[in-house]
Amino acid sequence: MDVQKVANLFLIFILIAAGISLIIGFVVAVRSTNYKKGYISTFISSGVFLILIVNWYDKASSNVFMGTIPWILNVIAVIIVLPLYVLVARFIFKKVTKGQKGTKEKIIG
Repeated sequence: MDVQKVANLFLIFILIAAGISLIIGFVVAVRSTNYKKGYISTFISSGVFLILIVNWYDKASSNVFMGTIPWILNVIAVIIVLPLYVLVARFIFKKVTKGQKGTKEKIIG
């Protein structure tokens, strides 16, 4: 494997992990009708995925003798984008559960 392939796989794994954690949070938010639970589950799952992927990236980049600067820039960029991603997910879950609470009250009432 070359340096560019490792960097590309890192970004692909990050995008896949973001999708999976968003789905996990969405399912939790919809089932519990509480956006905070969906937000927390997205936050935790994305943090766990980030740790696992950065651990893999560290091992794979050392095998191909990647320099320190590209490694740091890739990891820092992902860490900077993570809070924005989680914040957007929070607003999505809040919007989804707000509409869901209204329909649940109409059915019960």
